[in-house]
Amino acid sequence: MGEMTDEEFERFVQGAIAELSRKQDRLTAEFGLGGYARWDLNEEAETLAFFDATGRKALRAEVIQIGSYASNHGTWKWAWSNESAMPHVRKKSEPLKELATLTGFHLFAEAAAMSVDEHLAWELAAICARHLDALGVYRAPSSSRPLASFLAITDIQRVVS
Repeated sequence: MGEMTDEEFERFVQGAIAELSRKQDRLTAEFGLGGYARWDLNEEAETLAFFDATGRKALRAEVIQIGSYASNHGTWKWAWSNESAMPHVRKKSEPLKELATLTGFHLFAEAAAMSVDEHLAWELAAICARHLDALGVYRAPSSSRPLASFLAITDIQRVVS
């Protein structure tokens, strides 16, 4: 495909954002995503569970970590370059580096933390969700620090108990 021009890249980004918006609406309508009392990420199994107000597990999702956004520093770090992530988690997010070749924009292969705002973090997540053919994205905020992990949801189902 070769490198994209700035104009092509802008169209690519806008398309990915519109697509993610539709996907997020579907996840909200179909699974009530965003309305659960609590969530829990099992990094080992790469699954995300959602619990209702009574503490009952209501949803289970399979995820690929995309990256994390630190709001206090305004920085983005790709999951594949994050030393604190488990090796298999990093490996699963490595296909995202292909976006550098696909678009001609090196930021997709940038291992160091990059300065971004939250709007750009969502744009990156949208592009990655499209690349991974994900069902949507969950922004999982850390309870202990001003950090949020962006997770591509690759499968989601209701938990029948």
